[in-house]
Amino acid sequence: MPLSRSSLNLVFAIVVVVLGSTAVVSIYQKTAVPEVRTPPAESGRLPANHPPLDVSGKIAALQQLSAREPQNAEYPVQIGNLYYDTGEYAKAAEFYQKSLGLRPNDPSVETDLASCYHYMGQDDKSLELLDRILGYSPGFSQAKFNKGVVLIEGKKDVQAGLAVWEELLRSDPGYSQRTELEQRIAHLKSSPR
Repeated sequence: MPLSRSSLNLVFAIVVVVLGSTAVVSIYQKTAVPEVRTPPAESGRLPANHPPLDVSGKIAALQQLSAREPQNAEYPVQIGNLYYDTGEYAKAAEFYQKSLGLRPNDPSVETDLASCYHYMGQDDKSLELLDRILGYSPGFSQAKFNKGVVLIEGKKDVQAGLAVWEELLRSDPGYSQRTELEQRIAHLKSSPR
């Protein structure tokens, strides 16, 4: 059965809309700003056998965007995240601080900054920042988790770290890493010190 001219036009219009939508989604995915991510629960360091990450092109592109939009606090965060992922914590901290200068009291960014301080061996500074975050955002679970990490790994104060983690589990029953954290607590409690 041959299609009428109006049917052909309709089919053609549908094909154009589908192709156009696909192109728009593809372009958006390539240029969309990723969400702020949370730092790794464990050490952010890459395994010894991990191939080196080449993020220089991404950093350069983000720096260009940041230069065009100097009041956009998200670009320094993304640059900081890239440096964080490659283990360049001092550079990551620099960009997190730049973002916080534009958008203060962002608990996610400040928690990432506190993680940088921990990995740079500045555990007192990390704890001070985490306590500040928990002062203005007491329910921010990632800051509580990271405080436990710094206390246990950095300060070697297992009891204080466990107390923070147990408080986290009480205050956030839906904590996304609950099972893993409960296992970690049980392991630390059963380990000889």
